[in-house]
Amino acid sequence: MPNRYSEWRIRLVSIIAALIVCVLVYRIIQVQIIRHDTYSEMARKQQKRKINWPARRGSIFDRNGYPVAVSHNSYDIGITPRDFSQADEALKELSEVSGRSLKQLSRLLRKDAPYVPVVKGVNLSVEQHLRVSSLPGVKLDACPERLNPLGAMTPGFIGSVDHGGNGNGGLELSLQQYLQGSDGWIVINRSARDKSYRSVNAPGKKPVNGHNIFLTIDSGIQSIVDFELEQAVDRYGAVGGAAIVIDPWTGDIIAFSEKASSRGRGSTDWRSSGTLYSTSCIFEPGSTFKLVTDAFLLEKGKVDPYDVFYGENGTAKFDFGTFRDDHPYEWLTFKESFVFSSNICTIKAMGDTDKRDFYSFILNMGFGGRTGISTPAESKGRLRETDEWSGRSLASISIGQEIGVTGLQLVMAYCAVANGGTLVAPRVALEARDQDGRTVEKFPVIKVRRVFSPETAETMVDFCRGVVREGTGTRSAISGIEIAGKTGTAQKSDGYRYIEGRYVASFAGFAPAGDPRLVCLVILDEPAYAYHYGGTSAGVAFRKIIEGINMSTDIFLDRSRSMVAIGSDDEERVEIPNLLRMTAGEAETAARKLGFRLDYSTSEGEIFSQVPGPGTLVEPDAGIAVAFRTSGVDTNKKVSVPDLRGLSIRKARRMLIECGLKSSIRGYGSVRKQTPGAGAVVRAGDNVVLHCSFGSTARSHVSVQSFRRGSRSADISRRRN
Repeated sequence: MPNRYSEWRIRLVSIIAALIVCVLVYRIIQVQIIRHDTYSEMARKQQKRKINWPARRGSIFDRNGYPVAVSHNSYDIGITPRDFSQADEALKELSEVSGRSLKQLSRLLRKDAPYVPVVKGVNLSVEQHLRVSSLPGVKLDACPERLNPLGAMTPGFIGSVDHGGNGNGGLELSLQQYLQGSDGWIVINRSARDKSYRSVNAPGKKPVNGHNIFLTIDSGIQSIVDFELEQAVDRYGAVGGAAIVIDPWTGDIIAFSEKASSRGRGSTDWRSSGTLYSTSCIFEPGSTFKLVTDAFLLEKGKVDPYDVFYGENGTAKFDFGTFRDDHPYEWLTFKESFVFSSNICTIKAMGDTDKRDFYSFILNMGFGGRTGISTPAESKGRLRETDEWSGRSLASISIGQEIGVTGLQLVMAYCAVANGGTLVAPRVALEARDQDGRTVEKFPVIKVRRVFSPETAETMVDFCRGVVREGTGTRSAISGIEIAGKTGTAQKSDGYRYIEGRYVASFAGFAPAGDPRLVCLVILDEPAYAYHYGGTSAGVAFRKIIEGINMSTDIFLDRSRSMVAIGSDDEERVEIPNLLRMTAGEAETAARKLGFRLDYSTSEGEIFSQVPGPGTLVEPDAGIAVAFRTSGVDTNKKVSVPDLRGLSIRKARRMLIECGLKSSIRGYGSVRKQTPGAGAVVRAGDNVVLHCSFGSTARSHVSVQSFRRGSRSADISRRRN
């Protein structure tokens, strides 16, 4: 019995041993033959580790090479105690880069936690980054920072960088393809003792660092604009403000600034991060938009600068509603209606205009579409199709209401006037360079299209000069630099009605007026009521910005462009004086002093029109044709009312002025009815009501030039020849 039991045990052990041998043999065959490639790859992964080699993001510089945004990478270091190798080499390496002692690290490793932070915000060299990232159980979290060494620029304009090193808004996002670069990698070997090293022939790929971008921004001018804008927002109690300075010839944005009130006031337009008011938010421009309206009327030949309009003493009732001026005016020339910002006269000048033509002109000027600036989320503004216009819309839009624009759209329109009639696209970047300083791409100047003739542009520049010389923008004048510009005051609306006491004040202008080097737009949102006019707040801020630039730079001293543009013939010409509102005796004296001859048929009253216009350069000893209107009502003088039916508003008004009569306009288009009727005998100075409407009826009329010049015009022509 015992022998049988022993024999059975021996057999069982033999069977078990045989099974173990079979399993071992099978396992050996599986590892060495069947799954050889799989286990080889596993072994390779245990022995080698592929580590990311991050690229350095490109920096952003201003046009003079001063840094605007540069990268600074720091790292948060943590460990997973379960995976960390506590070999002396690993502990020493971690202690060296983290600044922790070996005793502190050992204490951290004894914690019962899946992850233990070691240190935050450590700066690592490329070599240190490679060594630490190869240690098992060590985790590096990059904390990329984008620093602005000069402290300039609106944050939303430059943008930011997220934890992944990607651009987040502003130029950082729009120029991502140039700034980003591409990461590399490197393979690290690991020994049996968990010691990492890089072999001489280890594979790897070097990172391609991002390109550096050079902007059109001038940091010196930017700091001036930032300071003056912040002062203006606080001085005038505004919710916020924006200022843009641009080179009108290239579209280069020299400065771009936005400031919110430091007193905690303000809407989300000024407080929300990443939103640019000047490109993403729209507002009604008010009278600054009259530059577009007047350029349209001049370009289409609807008016000339010295056509005269009656201002209705500040309040005019039209069929489509009542409009008011801030100050009461009577008779104003078309130029004066711009200079003194008369809404009523501007609306009357638009009387017989086709709304579709005006709509097309506005589109052509860049409104209702994006400018193409390299920043995200640019708004197209708000410009409704003509089918959606009401009977009031043509009048409202002509004075800057019922239309939403961005600050950038508005300033680019003024650039078109300053450069002679060409709409250019705004440019924010000059070029991209690699890390060795080689230029890899230049960003071109883009001339979008010609929007009006050089003659129209020259006339509008003269209009803008008048605003600063004697109109609503006199507080923008600067000693030694001729300024041209336009004020704007627009009441804010909530989409349904205008809000009492809330305004947007603006001023857009350029300097010097004769050879514009810079165009500047200043916007103040909801200034205190005492400063809600554009001329009393935004215009003053404009002046201080230009004064600061003039004192700090020589940008206004370089006259090379004007010397090329003005030929020697201009040096021999003389500027026509302004004779408007003078009596015959005063005009004769002024003209005689400068060597001019006057041409007129009657001399009663004061001058209301002259050809050539004030400021025109002419040959010495030229003649000036002037027309007079009665300055007062002569109750003893009787006049006959002419037949005005079928005439345009402009022509009918001019005929009445020549007859010594005033006029009131009802409606738009051509004259359909007049009160009193044709042939009625009335007193000089009486008012004639013109009832107008659109239609195709036309009739021949006596040329206005014949009223201006009279019988002596032919004689003047003969004397000139």
